Amino acid sequence: MELNHELPKATLNAIKFDLMTSTDMEKLSSISIIEVSDVTSPKLGLPNGSPQCQTCGSQSERDCDGHFGVTKLAATVHNPYFIDEVVHFLNQICPGCLSPRESVDMKRLEGETVRATCKYCSKDGSKLYPSVIFKTLSSPRVLLSKNKLHRNPSVMERISIVAEAADRVSNKSKGKVSLEGLPQDYWDFVPSENQLQSNMTKMILSPYQVFYMLKKSDPELIKQFVSRRELLFLSCLPVTPNCHRVMEIGYGLSDGRLAFDDRTKAYKRMVDVSRRIDDYRQHPQFSVLASSLVSSRVSECLKSSKLYSKKTDGEASTDTYGMKWLKDAVLSKRSDNAFRSIMVGDPKIKLWEIGIPEDLASNLVVSEHVSSYNFENINLKCNLHLLAKEELFIRRNGKLMFIQKANQLEVGDIAYRPLQDGDLILINRPPSVHQHSLIALSTKILPIQFVVSINPLCCTPFLGDFDGDCLHGYIPQSIRSRIELGELVSLHHQLLNMQDGRSLVSLTHDSLAAAHLLTSTDVFLKKSELQQLQMLCLSVSTPAPAIIKSMNLQGSLWTGKQFFSMLLPSGMNFSCDQKLHIVDSEVLTCSSGSSWLQNSTSGLFSVMFKQYGCKALDFLSSAQEVLCEFLTMRGLSVSIGDLYMFSDHYSRRKLTEGVRLALDEAEDAFRIKQILLDPINIPVLKCHDETEDVTYRQSDYIQSNLSVVRSSIIAFKDVFSDLLKMVQQHVSNDNSMMVMINAGSKGSMLKYAQQTACVGLQLPASKFPFRIPSQLSCISWNRQKSLHSEDEGTNECVGGQNLYAVIRNSFIEGLNPLECLLHAISGRANFFSEHADVPGTLTRKLMYHLRDLHVAYDGTVRSSYRQQIVQFSYDTADDVHCKRDLVGELGAPVGSWAACSISEAAYGALDHPVNGLEDSPLMNLQEVFKCHKATNSGAHAGLLFLSKHLKKYRYGLEYAALEVKNHLERVNFSDLVETIMIMYDGCEKTRKGGPWSTHFHMSKEIMKKKRLGLGFVVEEITKEYNATRNQLINAIPSVHISRRKCSLGKECVKSSACCIAVVAQAESNSLSQLDTIKKRVIPIILDTLLKGFLEFKDVGIQCQQDGELIVEVAMSEHCKAGRFWATLQNACIPVMELIDWEQSQPRNLYDIFCSYGIDSAWRYFVESLKSTTADIGRNVRREHLLVVADSMSVTGQFHTLSSQGLKQQRTRLSISSPFSEACFSRPAQSFINAAKQCSVDNLCGSLDAIAWGKEPFNGTSGPFEIMHSGKPHELDQNESIYDFLCNPEVQTLEENRMTFKQSTEDTLRHRLACRYKDIATVSGGAITIDQEFLHTKVGIWDNIIDMRTSLRNMLREYPLNGYVMEPDKSKLIEALRFHPRGVEKIGVGVREIKIGLNSNHPGTRCFILLRKDGTTEDFSYHKCVQGAANSLSPELGSYFEKKIYYKA
Repeated sequence: MELNHELPKATLNAIKFDLMTSTDMEKLSSISIIEVSDVTSPKLGLPNGSPQCQTCGSQSERDCDGHFGVTKLAATVHNPYFIDEVVHFLNQICPGCLSPRESVDMKRLEGETVRATCKYCSKDGSKLYPSVIFKTLSSPRVLLSKNKLHRNPSVMERISIVAEAADRVSNKSKGKVSLEGLPQDYWDFVPSENQLQSNMTKMILSPYQVFYMLKKSDPELIKQFVSRRELLFLSCLPVTPNCHRVMEIGYGLSDGRLAFDDRTKAYKRMVDVSRRIDDYRQHPQFSVLASSLVSSRVSECLKSSKLYSKKTDGEASTDTYGMKWLKDAVLSKRSDNAFRSIMVGDPKIKLWEIGIPEDLASNLVVSEHVSSYNFENINLKCNLHLLAKEELFIRRNGKLMFIQKANQLEVGDIAYRPLQDGDLILINRPPSVHQHSLIALSTKILPIQFVVSINPLCCTPFLGDFDGDCLHGYIPQSIRSRIELGELVSLHHQLLNMQDGRSLVSLTHDSLAAAHLLTSTDVFLKKSELQQLQMLCLSVSTPAPAIIKSMNLQGSLWTGKQFFSMLLPSGMNFSCDQKLHIVDSEVLTCSSGSSWLQNSTSGLFSVMFKQYGCKALDFLSSAQEVLCEFLTMRGLSVSIGDLYMFSDHYSRRKLTEGVRLALDEAEDAFRIKQILLDPINIPVLKCHDETEDVTYRQSDYIQSNLSVVRSSIIAFKDVFSDLLKMVQQHVSNDNSMMVMINAGSKGSMLKYAQQTACVGLQLPASKFPFRIPSQLSCISWNRQKSLHSEDEGTNECVGGQNLYAVIRNSFIEGLNPLECLLHAISGRANFFSEHADVPGTLTRKLMYHLRDLHVAYDGTVRSSYRQQIVQFSYDTADDVHCKRDLVGELGAPVGSWAACSISEAAYGALDHPVNGLEDSPLMNLQEVFKCHKATNSGAHAGLLFLSKHLKKYRYGLEYAALEVKNHLERVNFSDLVETIMIMYDGCEKTRKGGPWSTHFHMSKEIMKKKRLGLGFVVEEITKEYNATRNQLINAIPSVHISRRKCSLGKECVKSSACCIAVVAQAESNSLSQLDTIKKRVIPIILDTLLKGFLEFKDVGIQCQQDGELIVEVAMSEHCKAGRFWATLQNACIPVMELIDWEQSQPRNLYDIFCSYGIDSAWRYFVESLKSTTADIGRNVRREHLLVVADSMSVTGQFHTLSSQGLKQQRTRLSISSPFSEACFSRPAQSFINAAKQCSVDNLCGSLDAIAWGKEPFNGTSGPFEIMHSGKPHELDQNESIYDFLCNPEVQTLEENRMTFKQSTEDTLRHRLACRYKDIATVSGGAITIDQEFLHTKVGIWDNIIDMRTSLRNMLREYPLNGYVMEPDKSKLIEALRFHPRGVEKIGVGVREIKIGLNSNHPGTRCFILLRKDGTTEDFSYHKCVQGAANSLSPELGSYFEKKIYYKA
């Protein structure tokens, strides 16, 4: 069917989500589904059993989008999307009068008369008619099969509403059962369908009964819960088109077969139920049964949507659901002009080129518009193509056709020519983890097959290598796309890595090793060699030889540094250290290392790209060819001989002996650290005598305390690093492996030492599955297994540990079976543990949060949603605005840049080994983004740093840490008790209390460690128990607590324990008193807090890598998260002087936000993110860190990096983006919530706009439109510029303006002269001031201006109440010498200086002196500067005095 009329055109601005009512479904449907076969009717579109669609007549799926159908439900049911809203509404109204319950309760509280007509609301009626509670009922799915009804308990659905009498439920719980108490007319608020029983306390409501109540309710009240009342029930269900459910599968026959998904089967079951439900109309509860059965089928049809995720229980399925289906259907990349091929390296190709095989290039086409400008060029290309091919496709007047003869092109045609040299191709290697994984390369057709070729230096931006990695290529088909590729993602326009500022391409592998060898001091080139290399060099001038004539060789010689200088652009100056100097492109000196040749921010090629731009690519490409040629001429081969550092047996034996001694020293350091940190060895160390042979034993404390093991590992690695240096010193200079290691092109010293010397320390992912003997040999292993089998069943430990292993053999010597097993366990498998999916998840979340941020045309960083400002300027400094050239940044997608930079660091963290004894950088990075309030109280902790003044005392830090821990640590009575015994003393008639006495036996050793005395414990228990008894209004018995000698004798009381006896008050019933003692008295006494604070759970002392001690305090469940740090500060008041509060801070971002505000939390987040990425080995630019921090805190508080966090953030910003939320997680629920709220999505996000055919706001796009009025622009009449300037009116206007300007300037000069008449004069209309005295040295400052600036910066930079540190403190004391009252201010001496507020001028900062006698005094730096100026010159002092006066 042809459309003769023109289709309407419109611009898509937004999409609105809404739900259809039953009436809407019937209006929009094309067919009514009655029979089961109608579910796949040809009227629902293609594919179907017939060759065409019976609704529109189309024969192709491209022309038919499908048509909806509708099926009439056998019974009206609740809308499953609104059943919760209905229940909530019913609970808000009275079932009798249908008025809001809140108003009735308020009237009853205020004493007003409530309507007596409602038996549920009246004061008297509420006693007989209890309130009704409505709930949703979860029941198994109702199924109908073989004329029988049954339920599937594996699928629970919430499809029914139940009403229940509230008071009768509470009476049952209290043991007062009175089922006959409900009146006969209690359930009269709903129409009765069957005979109700008198004792029924709850009933299941049918949809009709619910509708009956809602029909009489106030419509305005219902609108508060749902937009339209008719949405609450369903009588119809739409049937989606065939193209959404049916797939045509070809089997090589003339006709294909159709495959149906789960939704089609669910629709068929729905129609079958509607047809067979009439058989059960005689059922006594037919309405409830029918609604349950139909509701189950409706829920099944809705849940079978592909927007819901499916769990296939191990079944193989080709269907995709949930997020995967949404990505494939909406977000996937689609292009008919693309290819995928394996990449290989070719150093002869330019950096900006890609080699394409001829066969592949002939199958890839490029569309070009033929115009008079390019007609000859395109015609020639097409004629050449027709020589090899029979036809060429073109598009003329909107129709696709082909030509077979030459010179048939016309102006206005679109020619689809084959790919040729110079065409741009967008190259990508999935996954795209950073922005530079998309690069536009120029085509170079090569006579190769099956693979594409790139320059080896381009492997770095693609994060790939030549071991089978594939590249994806996309051919642009429009002029606009080709221009964008050339201007945005070509290699010439992304020379520097946006993550850290390094060069995107640099020397690597062979070329880097060649450059390292070429710049060595012992490399000389003959004339023939120089000429051979110079053919590939851009420089044509030959420098003078370094050696004109040598003794052994005839002819001149050039050094390698000279030739390397020829590879550099002219006039280049470079120096990154004292040993490296390149002046005017000549390498004068260079260090022995190759760090300046490697890719770093201060490397040679990074500086070259910054100075020379795109021209540096030519020099780098030429240098790479020359260096590869030099390496070919010189030769570099690696063999097994490079692993043997010495050729003779004696030298190898000496090296082995040195390695053994180094390992012994490393293991000794490991064990000594454990012995010193193990508490069980403290008594032995105190009584140690060097003359005695003392045996130290390793306790289970070492196995459980990871901090001790980590400290021991650090000690081992410190000694092991010396071993690596020893190995490096023994290797000869001509060793090929060491050449590559020193050049930085391949390998590391650690790996080389493992090959040649020893494998070293091995750390598993968690723990080894068995205990490791001290000596790694099969004999020791078998001996330990035999001991383990003998001691099995006993509690004795057979020795060994399972945390680490030290392998003494090297790979070249070979490993025994046990060493090989241990190395395999702690080997490469640890690199990709259960956290291997974290980088991908983190990348998706970061891109979801940041992809819509861009630099607007006013220089601010904004979000595409409502143009929300995130940053006022895209700068690196916190408070300083730098003047930047914004031309290259306008429209830049800085959010995507920041997300890519962090995600690349996350993927780089996978290269770090994962073990249970070292912190994982990847998990630390993930913890940084957990900005929300932690649900676990243990996640809230604070770090207390000790004061630096304690370092001047011997063991001052250690004693201070123990004092702080002893003050804060919570100690309950239960921590001291070892055993509890309840004894019956009824025979003793002299006892004043009851017959039961309770004995608590406590450990003396623990009490000594906790610094607790027995009398203090008894006093605290007595006080706390009596307080608890008063709170419970004497609900527990009175007790007598004493510390007298235990009467149980030596059998119960050991010498290591002391006893507290508790005797309860006598009662008549001794058995009931025993039960009270066991269940109430003893738990209350055990929970008594003896010392410390209830708000803190764990207090521990940690030793950092630099040896500094810190105290870590964890929050308990008794403390509110927002008040944790304030509570900790108040608790530390008695030990305040021992703590450095400038460094101490909470460990959780939420606690910092609650304590210090968003600014401190923002700074903490930035520094944490910076340090974490630095630990991974990535130096992320500060701009990216600030964008991430500002984006997550744009609302004034940090939101976590998740879909829920972004939803909360956009809710606070009043941003509606349901489509974007659905593309991130839970698409079905996101769309349902948007439809229930009638949300409008303006498609402002980049993903939203691209998916719906709009231009995104990021990049060069923006909300601009060109409006054409349709009228031609009329030009003004030509007028000579000279005639215009000679016009008398123009001359008069210009003279008046100049006269006014001169008068204004004269007035300003005279005002300034009057203001500074002592030091300023007016000469020729200009003010001249003698500034010689401004450069005179003042004290320790160069001049008076330097002094004033320095003091002012101190006052501004230090925080309020912050102490001034050295050397600023000395500068302030020096400045006080110039103060008019300096001696009086200093007094007995200055102890500290801090920043405070002036008491006479509130809100104004000043310096405050803390004298040695404890008194304080404030002073102003202005008076110090004034005094210094007066000391130099009275005129200078008058000048500063007036300047400060007029500024104030």
